[in-house]
Amino acid sequence: MNKRTKGPFALGVFCLLLAGIFCTASAVRADETPEGFYGERDQSTTPLTAMDENGNSYEVEAEDGAVEDLPMADQYDESSAPAAYAASALEGYLVNFNTGSNAVTQYTDTVTGASGYVSGQYGADAAYLGRDSSNNVKFMLSGVTGVVSASKVQVVQASAASSVSYYKVSGGWLYHYVTTNIKKDAYPSVLRNGYAPSYLSEGTKYYSYDGHYFYTASNYGNMQADYKAGTRSHAVNASNPYYNYFQYLPLRSTTSYSANTLSSAVNALANSSGSKMNNIGSIMVKYQNTYGTNALLMTGVAANESGWGKSDYAVNRNNLFGLNAIDADPDKASYFSSVDECVRQFSETWMSKGYLDSTDWRYFGGFLGNKASGINVKYASDPYWGEKAAAVAWQLDSRCGGSDAGRYTIGIKTSSTDVNVRSQSSASSTVLYKTGSQVSSSVLIMKSSPENGFYRIQSDPVLNSKRTAVNTSSGNYNIGTMYAFISADYITIVNKGSDVSIQTSPFPDVNPGSWYYDVVADMKNQGIMTGMDNGRFEPATTLSRAHFATTLYRMAGSPSVSYKKVFPDVGDGQFYTSPVIWANSVSVITGYENGRFGPVDSLTREQMVTMLYRYAKYCGMDTSARNNLSGFPDASKVSGFAKEAMQWAVAKKIITGQGSTGAIDPQGKSSRAACAAVLSRFMALQ
Repeated sequence: MNKRTKGPFALGVFCLLLAGIFCTASAVRADETPEGFYGERDQSTTPLTAMDENGNSYEVEAEDGAVEDLPMADQYDESSAPAAYAASALEGYLVNFNTGSNAVTQYTDTVTGASGYVSGQYGADAAYLGRDSSNNVKFMLSGVTGVVSASKVQVVQASAASSVSYYKVSGGWLYHYVTTNIKKDAYPSVLRNGYAPSYLSEGTKYYSYDGHYFYTASNYGNMQADYKAGTRSHAVNASNPYYNYFQYLPLRSTTSYSANTLSSAVNALANSSGSKMNNIGSIMVKYQNTYGTNALLMTGVAANESGWGKSDYAVNRNNLFGLNAIDADPDKASYFSSVDECVRQFSETWMSKGYLDSTDWRYFGGFLGNKASGINVKYASDPYWGEKAAAVAWQLDSRCGGSDAGRYTIGIKTSSTDVNVRSQSSASSTVLYKTGSQVSSSVLIMKSSPENGFYRIQSDPVLNSKRTAVNTSSGNYNIGTMYAFISADYITIVNKGSDVSIQTSPFPDVNPGSWYYDVVADMKNQGIMTGMDNGRFEPATTLSRAHFATTLYRMAGSPSVSYKKVFPDVGDGQFYTSPVIWANSVSVITGYENGRFGPVDSLTREQMVTMLYRYAKYCGMDTSARNNLSGFPDASKVSGFAKEAMQWAVAKKIITGQGSTGAIDPQGKSSRAACAAVLSRFMALQ
């Protein structure tokens, strides 16, 4: 990558006389962006980073990119600007967002009316589009068309900048060279954007501020004219826009790679025994299968944010995503008990219940994206955050065998219409959610042939089990059953992949013909039993006490609890820690007489019934029903503590006799499949 610098920055500047601060437009979300929110990564406490052409994230120093002796753009107009020294042949102007500080610059998206923010330390230059009626600077950067206060930026001649961001094809790959300081001939970030399209020539510089349409140097000025006119007629691909596959692949997808294959690729690219990302494949795949967030894309985000698991946040805080949850004390909020817990929270809380939830104020589409659409809009002040995570995904995919790229069919909503997403392929069916008015918003098309003029798509938000509404209370996601429909009139297919099966088996070891198929699928869809770490359900495996406590905890909505040592064998940081603490606090679990809980002990049928009986009482259910147990040949084997619960369970037909003798088998061990059946019967009573 090019890190050479030129001599002194000789620059003439055309600045515009722009007055006042821009007016704040109303946002299109139900909730306003919180004041002072500039992304999940606290830029004031975390280092600046760039990325090289191999997907390596590295720390860089903040630089003062402001043009010396020249104030902001509100102090000059075109007629009084000095003559420019031409450092290149580029015509037109650019907007300089790196104006001397590490601060985040606010702007307003002119398409959606939403507020946005960007740091010039990650990307300095934007296309200059003139000014609005309030004399704010119009620009395009990372796909977004916006207006920014003229007091926050500089407007300069593009020909006078020593560096202007550009694209170039090398070795069949398309790379994006990003400048962070227009006074230097240097490009700290060189981002792999995927396979180069045939209309771009090897070695030629191309310019684009949306990443979709590319212009040669001789058409740099025409590019800005096109942006102003809302066309792309001077682009080399005017009728064939480019979309970076991994940047626009919805997170509601899965990688084709196994946990071991993904781990091997990560270990090789991290190239450090001290990396917190080593052998992370099983964690990523586990939460992909639980919360419906693509493991390859999550790994891309983690590698970018944590420098392949080697940043201070990663090593000392198990924080792979630079997350800070609390404004009052961000440093303390960014600690996680384990890497597993960090990934779980990112997948469930930040993604599935956050950025992918259409009712959340941060929702602008469920894909990495840029500053116009996708997660990047609100997640990061880095305008190329989505590109960087996608660049890592390209590196991982290449090392794993290249089977993920192009696997899914992706459609793009190119207009600013806020389109209804419906439950069926009919304009009269229930509206589940709306896309939002952002442009270049992608959807994952499950079936490439429209049904009655509608595409079947993967739903971004979690849906309830009947697909009648968005479920905002759960992050659990089922790829096979959570689908929706969108009018094909608004969607253009930009990548044709394979169709996605509408109903898939909930687990690879649960066959449609098995007696427990429906109950296991039901438990999976409701997020109650989500499978083992290996992605399988293991129906015949004996259920542990810890796992059953976890199912009850999930049924209760996973209440927030603080750690305290209620049992000597239940430590902090285990998957069952919060479930056991909660269950004990509401008298669902009391433990053994020796004071221990026995998390790994096999769950007996009478223990399961007793815990479920107590849970029913906790829920306020009628538990007065009783059935005499004398009809069962082994009724005398029911322990005293479990008799009342067993009588209730039999009366409610939650438990039935087994085998030819009809034994109740109170001391018998409960399999995972049998537990799913019991829970399904119980939940039908609620």
